[in-house]
Amino acid sequence: MKRLGVTEEAYTNVTDQLAQIAQPFTVRKGEFLQRAGAVATQVHWLASGVARSGFFNRDGVEVTLRFYREGESATTLTDLIAGENGQPAVQFLVAETTIHGFTLDWTQASALRAQSEVMQHYHLQAAMHGMHNLAQRAYATGETSAQERLAAFREEYPGLEARISQRAIASYLGITPQYMSRLRREAEAELAGIEAGAESNAEAYARN
Repeated sequence: MKRLGVTEEAYTNVTDQLAQIAQPFTVRKGEFLQRAGAVATQVHWLASGVARSGFFNRDGVEVTLRFYREGESATTLTDLIAGENGQPAVQFLVAETTIHGFTLDWTQASALRAQSEVMQHYHLQAAMHGMHNLAQRAYATGETSAQERLAAFREEYPGLEARISQRAIASYLGITPQYMSRLRREAEAELAGIEAGAESNAEAYARN
């Protein structure tokens, strides 16, 4: 609710309506929720676990766009809209951890949304949240250093670094896994230096 900027009442209202068409699902780490090249027809709501969305560029390199966590819909909206006309999805959705959640048929969800102003507002907030994330991602990729992008990732996804692979994070940052390891070592060394300096200062203060 906090991420999307909706009230508890609106969240409960939308959840109750979507429960009519929700189907439980479970996937293991590494399994696809949506494949690039297939027609996207399902929304995936995550009760637990982490999913990752991305695409393959012209050189066949995997590019990660964002991560989805508990309480979020792992959805690539543009692919769902394209799927209404039978066009294949550009993005993939893959499980970064074991995921438990619910799938909702996009056509049925759209029909429910057309009848509910509350759901329309909720959907608009979710779409705006996704657009904001992608805009921030585009800026960070083009205008910041790898160190700054890593810091931004940690701020945007607190606690996620310990749950997913270093390869996935490197793909999101647009760097190699090897460089990702280097960034971590540098950050750890810097932190150790700061802590050592603080201890030294504390000891000097105690002596005085």
